[in-house]
Amino acid sequence: MPEGEGEVKKRRRRRGKGNEGIEIDKTEGLDKGGGWVVFVPGVIPGETITGRIYRNHLRYSDADLLSINLPSPDRVTPKCKIEGCGGCQYQHWDIGGQRKWKMNHVKELMIRIGGMEEGKVEEVVRECIGTEEVYGYRSKLTPHYDRPRKTEEGTWDVGPIGFQMRNLRRLIDVPQCVIGTPAVNRKLEEVRKDVKEKVVKGELSKMNKGATILLREDSNGDVETDHNKYISENVVSELGGEIKFEFKAGNFFQNNPFMIGRMVDYVLSKAKGLDGGEWRAEYMIDTYCGSGLFAVSGGGLFKEVYGIEVNERAIEEAERNAAINEKTNVKFKMGEAENIFNDEEVKGLDRSKTTVVMDPPRKGSSPSFLRQLLQYRPERIVYMSCGPDTQARDTKVLREGGYEVRDIQPMDLFPQTRHIECCAVFDRV
Repeated sequence: MPEGEGEVKKRRRRRGKGNEGIEIDKTEGLDKGGGWVVFVPGVIPGETITGRIYRNHLRYSDADLLSINLPSPDRVTPKCKIEGCGGCQYQHWDIGGQRKWKMNHVKELMIRIGGMEEGKVEEVVRECIGTEEVYGYRSKLTPHYDRPRKTEEGTWDVGPIGFQMRNLRRLIDVPQCVIGTPAVNRKLEEVRKDVKEKVVKGELSKMNKGATILLREDSNGDVETDHNKYISENVVSELGGEIKFEFKAGNFFQNNPFMIGRMVDYVLSKAKGLDGGEWRAEYMIDTYCGSGLFAVSGGGLFKEVYGIEVNERAIEEAERNAAINEKTNVKFKMGEAENIFNDEEVKGLDRSKTTVVMDPPRKGSSPSFLRQLLQYRPERIVYMSCGPDTQARDTKVLREGGYEVRDIQPMDLFPQTRHIECCAVFDRV
């Protein structure tokens, strides 16, 4: 239900004509009343609205919002005045309402896809956590522009410089982005001016396709536009201390610096066993480790830490970060995530004192990885995910393989958007 699912009171599957609309009761879950599901942007659970269908699919329709007949008390005025930008979906929604929805969405997925009982879900899923920085938090933006074209007057024009429009494969002009940091926005203004000047002079006339601009702020407040230049980010967490990470500006690294320390603390506390019981882990295996965020941060908490990553550049950065921070007990290996379980040192670890941390891409883990993870049988699994639907799918596999869900923590790393980070903790039965 990322942009609005509801039950159509008048169950018709045809396009709206003129001012004709359909009334939709926006519900918090999936359609339970047999009504036709309609996706409408800019609505909030519980609102009654009037919309116009503009596209029908096999099992649902898309509609435009015409009017809000019964607004939610959680409705607020968006800070961004750019109508139609697809970057944010929830600026019209109070942050408390956003986070409640994210928690409930995780619950619904764990029941529907993960196969968990409702009572268990209510027991283990926590309230969605976040920081006070709900605007101006994003340290990386990647605006786009299309290939410059010649006007009828014979001059060159670049068109919009910004982001993709909602539900359309067209760009919308974005001079400033309210979720970007002040430094990133200052650089955006500078780069937009530079691109336009080059276009007018004909310096970009030989481009045969559009381009993407990289804007990435480092811990010093400088904004880098070169994908291959190393920048640094200082991650401060209570358990990991202050860790300096260096990575190429174009490579993946979490881009909410206000929330990253809290996320690292949560993962490390669960990985170590600092959550109320007597059990403590001595070894940590960080699968899908990237440039070493969890592995290097956890170096001071464990006897040995092992990380694996399929991306060669990321492994180079991980090893570099371990060396910078003098974490000599942290070792990295390049390869598919499941290959870590064939490593001789890893095979020799005491499984009863070992935690496997996994942070796969949005598509989730492969069946091969899950199979070998279950064969390895560590005492604890800490599963960080940017795709709660695939995390719920993998949760079902882990539960059927002999693990119990101990804790599920949704995290709001990207306020004003539908995106949810979620950490699930599993203990061996």
